[in-house]
Amino acid sequence: MPEFIAKVGTSDGVVMERTFTAESEAALRSDLVGRDYLVFTVRRKSGWLDLLPGFGMKHGVRMKEFLLFNQELAALIRAGLPIIASLEILIERRKNQTFKKALMDVRDKVRGGASMSEAFQAQGEMFPGIYSATLASGERSGEIANVLLRYTTYQKTMLSLKRKVTSALIYPAILFVLMIGLVAILITWVVPKFTDFYKDFGADLPLLTRMLIGLSTTVTHNGLYLLAALVLVAVAFRAWLKTPAGRLARDRFMVRMPIIGSVFHRFAVSRFMRTLGTLIAGGIPAVTALGMSARAVGNLEFENRLLDVERKVREGSSLWEALEATRLFNDIAIEMTRVGESTGSLHDMLSNISDFYDEEIETRISTIMVFIEPVMLVIMGSFVVLIMLAIYLPLLRSYAQSSY
Repeated sequence: MPEFIAKVGTSDGVVMERTFTAESEAALRSDLVGRDYLVFTVRRKSGWLDLLPGFGMKHGVRMKEFLLFNQELAALIRAGLPIIASLEILIERRKNQTFKKALMDVRDKVRGGASMSEAFQAQGEMFPGIYSATLASGERSGEIANVLLRYTTYQKTMLSLKRKVTSALIYPAILFVLMIGLVAILITWVVPKFTDFYKDFGADLPLLTRMLIGLSTTVTHNGLYLLAALVLVAVAFRAWLKTPAGRLARDRFMVRMPIIGSVFHRFAVSRFMRTLGTLIAGGIPAVTALGMSARAVGNLEFENRLLDVERKVREGSSLWEALEATRLFNDIAIEMTRVGESTGSLHDMLSNISDFYDEEIETRISTIMVFIEPVMLVIMGSFVVLIMLAIYLPLLRSYAQSSY
């Protein structure tokens, strides 16, 4: 039987991650719920092929397709169609067979008496965890259509923000790849041609030239070994990133990187605040919403600190005091949260805080893009000049000596 790694919570509040054996992810989730566990995440235990890019098991649907489904479902429910009939119509329109099969299973479970939130939760990680909780709040309030539209708006906002952050990183990444490629061509193709010429030069070569020739010789003569070593290091590093320690180290590095780290920090805070506001607006209790929002941040270090906020609020602390203790939020966010708590408009304030952080992200990205191009060009130019200087320095020295 396949093995799964599940993160579960017990009735006494203990959260743990354990390995289980089950026929399928859905069967494991059903078994854990039957044993009174609160299931947070379930993922299949990776084999060695999963460590290689392109070999990991991918399941689920594209977010764009999922949001379109929710808009259509909300429209059908608002038009007065029963949920099962609405699902039947939407299943026929699905071209993605994986998505279609999951929706058919959801329909069958709802027809069998399960709630729609339970049916979607049973599909495992194919759908976001926050989605099932949002549906559950809509089922309790009788406003499933409004909840679906609120969820769609939330996801569109987060996708737009994520797209902006990704776009800001593409250009520096392209420049970096071009720089590495240019340096590799110079070392593996240009420098070896000069190496043969320097053998008959009859003079001591400068230290910089000798270092460059040594590097070029090592790369060209041991290229396959170096490539194999790089692949092994990449696979080992990828495996380490799948461990809790690796994820924590990666997430810490992301938010502490020079220049770009502040963007990731603001993105995590904005995502937490917007998720929390969406869940509270949907009628989910604040303590439950805090735990779900913390796990939706996507940063393990933030998640650990924000889960501590959930604990403090459960014990009676105010939300703004618990958030202030994390040192993750600026003074404006804390003050707006305090006002929202005292006036009973917390979800509106949380949405405003998210908008404030989104504006800061856009401003920060614009500032970074102004400086990143000249900085990358200077770095590229410096590498090229250094290599060309090492190549031509013996010729220049020889010419200077022959002039005297």
